[in-house]
Amino acid sequence: MRVVRAVLAIAVGALAWSAAAGETGPQTVKPPWPPPSPTTARRLETASAALQETLLGRRLLAETAELARRESDDAAGEALVSFVRDPQPVLVLGPRRLKAVSDEELELALARELARAAADLPLVLPEGDMSAYQAELEYAVERSARSADFSRRLHAAYQLAVRREGDARADPERVAARLPSGEFERAGYFLRLFARDPDEFYWAVEHGLPRAPDAVRLSELEDFMERYGPDFSAARTDPAGRYVRIGGRRYPPALFRAARRLVESGELARIREALGPFDSAGADELRAKVNAWLRRAP
Repeated sequence: MRVVRAVLAIAVGALAWSAAAGETGPQTVKPPWPPPSPTTARRLETASAALQETLLGRRLLAETAELARRESDDAAGEALVSFVRDPQPVLVLGPRRLKAVSDEELELALARELARAAADLPLVLPEGDMSAYQAELEYAVERSARSADFSRRLHAAYQLAVRREGDARADPERVAARLPSGEFERAGYFLRLFARDPDEFYWAVEHGLPRAPDAVRLSELEDFMERYGPDFSAARTDPAGRYVRIGGRRYPPALFRAARRLVESGELARIREALGPFDSAGADELRAKVNAWLRRAP
């Protein structure tokens, strides 16, 4: 506990310094939102202390130690916590939503968004969401090994997902197809899918979350770049901007813009490194952990 308190003291000190640095420090762009209020800061400290009890949580906190924390209901939207990359990377908490949730729910959201911040992808990619939500599941399983109350609540959410499956088979029209909105309910649903087949989980993340119209898959992006890059000199956009034609084929303009951006910035290698083998070796490791957790659950 002394180590945890010391680490938290450093983290809180760094948070205070970052707020001050917004006024006089080396940051070139000041985040447009205020630092966390005392109430929000206490909630954040409690959730961070819980993350410190897990291997993944400690790593995520260490990798994002210099990330500014702010609060804004408008910026966070319907999220408890949201990683915002522009105008500069910052973690934004929504104080209105925080009032209605438990510390354990904040832990789950914090783990997910810290994973997103640690990756800091320059493009909106479905794989970025998949990796972040997978990190949340990994944290949930690790945390369950440290807290019986957390494990019971997570297992109850898992069982709810199992019952909803039965309801959906009995009456498909009565059960909504959208993702659960609660942190634990959604985690339980995702754990159910992951235990059965990680690809079911990836599909649910990709198709269940709001998606920007210009979002592209990394696999499609890599294939396009390998086939037509690096200069894309033969690409032509139709007058209405609906398609880009290259090599006798039509492609979405968003795919072309993303490919050209990555060629110019050289960030493709960093994206691959940030995501790592999350959907191969990482998926196998987590699936084994999930199934072990299920065997231990009452």
